[in-house]
Amino acid sequence: MHAYEKEIAKREGLMPLCSYPYKVIPVSDQAKLFFALFNKKRGPIEKTTPQFIEKYLKTDKFPFTGKISFYYDNPNESERGNEVRSLVNWNMAENWVPGIQHPKSGKISTQRTLEEGKDYRIEIGEKIMNEQPKKLSFNDIKAL
Repeated sequence: MHAYEKEIAKREGLMPLCSYPYKVIPVSDQAKLFFALFNKKRGPIEKTTPQFIEKYLKTDKFPFTGKISFYYDNPNESERGNEVRSLVNWNMAENWVPGIQHPKSGKISTQRTLEEGKDYRIEIGEKIMNEQPKKLSFNDIKAL
């Protein structure tokens, strides 16, 4: 499928065709610190200790957990996994997660850039096929 066909399917799609749940898991201490700083948001500056990380490291909410939906089907599942990873990184960059950058995002992190696979990993769940609405026929329109 060409890029313009994907964009047309996305714009015309009323319901997503399939979704992939995901979860971002910090691996390195630097990633745990940056994710905890993201969750802290505001308030007085606290000393970054293990208790600080334990208190604020919550990866059970957006942008660390969620699902990515697509309005078109792609038979190549390995390519779809790369698309999901890219969109998850884009979501985190757009939400100002420290250390996360994406080439399509206009937001730049001033902290050291975290590397996927080394500092954090993205777990992608099984493909969820969403139920599509039934196409209307002429008989259905007459019945309305």
